[in-house]
Formats: sequence, structure tokens, C-alpha cells
Amino acid sequence: MATFILIHGACTGGWCWEKVVPLLEANGHKVCAPDLPGLGSDPTPPANVTLADNVEKVSRLLDKMEEPVILVGHSLGGITISQAAEARRRKLKALVYLCALLPLSGKAARDMTGMEPDAMFRLSRELSQDGATYTFARDKLPSLFYADVSPEDCYRAMQRLRPQPAIISTTPVTLTDDRFGSVPRWYIECTHDNAIRFELQRKMVALTPCTVLRLECGHSPYFSHPEELVEHLETIARA
Repeated sequence: MATFILIHGACTGGWCWEKVVPLLEANGHKVCAPDLPGLGSDPTPPANVTLADNVEKVSRLLDKMEEPVILVGHSLGGITISQAAEARRRKLKALVYLCALLPLSGKAARDMTGMEPDAMFRLSRELSQDGATYTFARDKLPSLFYADVSPEDCYRAMQRLRPQPAIISTTPVTLTDDRFGSVPRWYIECTHDNAIRFELQRKMVALTPCTVLRLECGHSPYFSHPEELVEHLETIARA
């Protein structure tokens, strides 16, 4: 059995894994799905949060684990898990990028999304007046994040979204071959993703090779295809 830590993406919280956690636990795995600082139920003001805060949160969780962890990052969560791997490589069994940003060293999230400048993800983003946080245009959210999600799940998710700390997307990561590069990497492609489009996913994997699995789904497989997602996570746990 494996231990999983599931890291959410922009504006969401650990709640996004609510269909996945019980399935993994039913299979005997240990699972943690934390809220990153400033998101979910975490009380930190989003405007104060840095990438270092995210990495510290994940590192503290990893330090408590008795066995190497499978660290899963969704969407923008790929930035956090990459930098966390640099900090705690010996605590990790594998990194899993779920339609996630897979950064190059010296690059920030915005550099990776900038590889597709016309992507809906970028065009839908709305920056706060002070520039410290951003959200997404509400009328774009269903097609951007929840295109193949039930209306009920889409509504519940949209009610729980919070402003995203903007600096997470503008802070470059620092990754080395002997630390980040030594952790086995998997990428779960989502072929119908409107946020991080399939073409961008393939470009990132070409730059930073991973073992690739695929889901025929949109940006939120934890809602639309939880059973199939768990099957892929089981494959990774057995590897």
C-alpha cells in the first residue's frame, strides 16, 4: 500500500479530491489532501502567500510520513510539487502531474502557460486591483475547469473557489538534476482539458520527460472520472 499527498491547483482546495480520497483509502492507501496556504479553509490571507509557503506546508507533511510518498499535483499544483521535490527528494516515491504545469528550472508558471498565449486559462484570468491575487471570469469557469463535470459538482466547486495568490505563478522554480531530477515522474494527460490544453501538456513532457498515462477527460478528472483516475494512481503505486 502507498501513501499519497494530493495537491490542488489554483483557487481550489483539498476539497477537490473528495471523490478520490475515499476510493484510495478503500484500497488500503494512506491519503492526505491538504489546503495550501490561503486556499480551501486555510485562514492565511491569499495576498500574503508565497511559493516558499506552499513548499514549507508540503515539506512539513512529508517530514511526518514514515514511508516515501507519491506526491500528486493538479494544474498549478505542479509548480509546488516540483519545488517540494527539490527540497525533500528522499521523502518521495514519485511525482505525479495531473494535467499540471511541469516547469523547467528558472521558469515560473506564467512562463509555461505563456507557451500557449491564446489559451483560455490566460485569457480568463482576472487580476485583483492590487495585483496580489487573481480569479477567473465566472462565465468562463464551467467550460474552463468543469466542461465534463455534472452540473451539481460544477456548482458546488464554483461556490468554494477563492482568490489565488498571484506570486505563485510569477516565482521561478529552482530545480537540479540530482534532487528534483532523481525522483521518478509520471504525467497523467487529460486530452479534453480547456485550461492546460493537451498540446501544452505534450510540450512540457517533451521538455521534462515523464512516464505518461492518459485520461479522455477535461481539467477536473477528480470530479468527472474519479474511478479511472484512481486506476492510474494504482498503476503508479504498483510501479
